[in-house]
Amino acid sequence: MRSGIVRLAGVRLGVVVPAAVVAALLAGVAVARPWADSKLRATISLATDKEGVVAERAVGMLFRSGENPKPTVSVEYDVGRWAGELVRLEVRGEVERRSGEGSTGYVACAAELVAGGEAKPLEFVGWQEGMRAGLHTYPIGPRAYTAKGGGRSGFAFATKGSLWHVFRAPPEGRVRLRLTSVSLADGNARPLPCVPSGEQRPRAIPAATSPPSGGRPDVFIYVIDALRADHLGCYGYDRGTSPMIDAFAEEATRYEQAHTAATWTRPSLAAMLTGLYPSVHGAMHTGERLGKWPVLLPEMLEEAGYVTRCLTANVSVMAKGGFDQGYEEFAYVPWATAEFLNEMARRRLEAEHPGEAVFMLVHTMEPHGPYTPRPESRRRFDRGFEGRCDGSTEALNSLTYLHPDLSEEDVAHLIDLYDAQVYEADQGFGEFLDTLRATGRYDNALIILVSDHGEAFLEHDTRGHGFDLNQETMRVALIVKYPRGRRAGIRVGGRVTLVDVVPSVLAEVGIDPELPYALAGEDLGRAAAGGSGGRRIYAEVARWDSNALDLAGVIDEDGYKRVIDVSVLPRETATRNSVGLWDTKSDPGEKRDLSAEMPVRAAYGEQLLARWLVQQSRWLERPVEEERLRVELSPEERRVLEALGYHGGRLGDGSGEASGSE
Repeated sequence: MRSGIVRLAGVRLGVVVPAAVVAALLAGVAVARPWADSKLRATISLATDKEGVVAERAVGMLFRSGENPKPTVSVEYDVGRWAGELVRLEVRGEVERRSGEGSTGYVACAAELVAGGEAKPLEFVGWQEGMRAGLHTYPIGPRAYTAKGGGRSGFAFATKGSLWHVFRAPPEGRVRLRLTSVSLADGNARPLPCVPSGEQRPRAIPAATSPPSGGRPDVFIYVIDALRADHLGCYGYDRGTSPMIDAFAEEATRYEQAHTAATWTRPSLAAMLTGLYPSVHGAMHTGERLGKWPVLLPEMLEEAGYVTRCLTANVSVMAKGGFDQGYEEFAYVPWATAEFLNEMARRRLEAEHPGEAVFMLVHTMEPHGPYTPRPESRRRFDRGFEGRCDGSTEALNSLTYLHPDLSEEDVAHLIDLYDAQVYEADQGFGEFLDTLRATGRYDNALIILVSDHGEAFLEHDTRGHGFDLNQETMRVALIVKYPRGRRAGIRVGGRVTLVDVVPSVLAEVGIDPELPYALAGEDLGRAAAGGSGGRRIYAEVARWDSNALDLAGVIDEDGYKRVIDVSVLPRETATRNSVGLWDTKSDPGEKRDLSAEMPVRAAYGEQLLARWLVQQSRWLERPVEEERLRVELSPEERRVLEALGYHGGRLGDGSGEASGSE
């Protein structure tokens, strides 16, 4: 019996049953096939943001459930007319008994995009419950499973909802689909989620460079906690908050679109020091710590002969959190000022042998809340607002994090206090640079000035940080002085991320450590040379162990930012203005949610997030610990965290207490 082929409005259908049978099925006409006991019915649609649904077809076939090989229905679309646009392909359907007495399985689909003589598979991949315990438990993307047993390779099916995939249509491109049935009796009693295939893992680091002729440079990372990039003069702010940083930026490379991987300290610093995203390195929730399996940057540098020291005032970055790995000296001094840490740094650098290469991380707290600047700094930025919140720990902790009861004048008053502390942080950084110059370690040093996250002042109905992925908390300051004045004065407009710090340092100092996994970042030097255009940037936050306020976000290659709320506790989800789709190029303040206007683009962002989460778990050479490692805090450490706002607290009106109060 010959296969039949029919053409309908630009759609090509190939089937293993007669063409008359296919035509009758498409028309909804019953066909006499006494040997068939099952029927497959499916609807295939294509949609774009400009035109909505641009093609939709119903297909079907009758078959015998035990046939081997299983019959298929083939469909082909010409998508060249939408070249350059995002197109959403969706397959919905069911397989049931011909008598109508119940389901016998699911519709499975294999799809490929054909262009320029090459065929690329379109993979239906989603992040699903159980793929990594305790992280992003709400599904993202299609719930797609791999069809095994009698089906052909490449087939996927969904037990709930539909299969969908978003692709960018190429010129003169075509989409080919094959549909068949899959039964849970065909080796799919416990179906496996689909995973990406055919994609090369990222290199561990860029190609290693030889040490500079002047010897390996010193490496200094100076972290200013909770510093918003847009509150610095060199990033366009006009209040005179940062004269020292602005002058430093003239001698360095300024990354204007730098982003954190998480919007609170522990997962952000862990990402910066491991080169791994939070869902991989494991220190994601308030009660979790880094394990020993991720190799931290100081461990790599210590192995290469560096003297390694850490001076930190942040309780989230302490030995109990796993951050002491690789340091000859790890000094945590709670509530230490920048001046105090700078004095510690001066004494240590003066004692070092001039020929020894040094790695030093200094982590200061200003302008992190509470906002309590010195009187002279406060007067410098006081515009006369009389806010009812004075910036103290008690006043801030009396407010909710989401939709706090603050007037415009209250917010303006808090910003004045915050800016005063930004100024104090700037002065502290200037003192640190003076120490480097005085000890002869400035010129041949790699100096990285960075913030771990920003701070929200109700731009999206949120205050503080760690509760959204909007630009005010996700965009950070990143200014890098390369040794011997290289790349001085360059302004980099391409997107970069804090996971780039590790591969950048390794490339600059010329070492190539053997790691049991691939790093996620890229060399910032490449971005300075113009190589980061169109890059995708990811971030995630899951503050509480209960997965409340669990968000995943991506900025795609075109600059559209998609943030998805995957919270499992409805009363503790992010604010409505903190989830959605924004065009960061035309709307940098993320004020206009485009999700309803651009559903295909929104689906594309969700698809990128799902694939990214699945890929990260598969790129690891070894599994992450099954149980998340816990931080055991003393009563005093808990009090310090609570004073900084890291506690269960009040998320929003009526939200109650969140679990995981470390």
